[in-house]
Amino acid sequence: MDYIRLGWSGLKVSRIVVGCMSFGDPRRQMFGGGGWIVGREEAFKVLNRAWDLGINFFDTANVYSAGLSEEILGDFLQGRREEAVVATKVFFPVSDKPNDRGLSRKHIMKQVRDSLRRLKTDYIDLYQIHRWDYETPIEETLSTLTNLVRQGLIRYIGASSMWVWQLAKAFFIAEFKGYEKFTSTQTPYNLLYREEEREMIPFCKAHEIGYMVYSPTAVGVLTGRFYKDGKLVIGPDAPDRLKPETGFYAYKAYVEPPENAEIVRRVIETAKNKGVTPVQVSLAWLFHKGVTTAIIGTSKAEHLEEAVGSLEVKLTDDEIKYMEEPYRPKPVLHIPPVPTTRS
Repeated sequence: MDYIRLGWSGLKVSRIVVGCMSFGDPRRQMFGGGGWIVGREEAFKVLNRAWDLGINFFDTANVYSAGLSEEILGDFLQGRREEAVVATKVFFPVSDKPNDRGLSRKHIMKQVRDSLRRLKTDYIDLYQIHRWDYETPIEETLSTLTNLVRQGLIRYIGASSMWVWQLAKAFFIAEFKGYEKFTSTQTPYNLLYREEEREMIPFCKAHEIGYMVYSPTAVGVLTGRFYKDGKLVIGPDAPDRLKPETGFYAYKAYVEPPENAEIVRRVIETAKNKGVTPVQVSLAWLFHKGVTTAIIGTSKAEHLEEAVGSLEVKLTDDEIKYMEEPYRPKPVLHIPPVPTTRS
């Protein structure tokens, strides 16, 4: 396993991160259905294999399976806690009550303690804002997170899924007022969606903000399993997130663009030539582009083994150019905030 500093911090994390959204109960999952969710027994198989592979970084959220994901991770880490880096998140509604959502001081203070209880720990390594809160001043959010760091309840703070101007605003307000600065951010980024190369990745590099990638294989499109006869074919067995009638942004970003089938074909060809898998080529490309970590959300241990193998794959400049060449610009993905009931 390779380890790297997370952003400007001295914290060392594995380059492969276990995304824990797939652990819990499909009946309690708020994101994109739940057919890919596994229970405690299967989750432990994945987590045990991750630990054996040297993965020390685990990413979850308070709303994944209504907190059950955090509970499963907390149970697994008993006796291992000091060797692990635990990341969780706050923002989305946890009830219909008006203050059970967003990034207000009230909501954050309640949710951090609930997460600590479920994770069975007295501190969180990386506490991330899951989205930008348009109703709460960022100063309130940053001051609250800073106090939590000073209290020892969290070690570092991070961000997720926001516009670059929002990340920049938070960064410079924190610098000016002496608040904790974000150590990292995470957004979708892969060979089929490269819009983050315009501003987000350069900003992160310029200010030493760790860049964590989710959806590194484009919800499985870059595995090649949906490539048939020169086209991307989404059948009934495909994840709901990739279907036009149920998918959110994934179908429009990863399946619909006509050039994406050619990109997938070139990834498959490159992988075959190198004697590795399309997943390993796709992840190797990400690391070549300078990302800090890739978040692998999976319900199968063998997927983690495959991902770890990508760290040994070296791509030439010609191979990278060949796979990137068909790409065409797309609208910037932005997942809007959940509407609130507050006036």
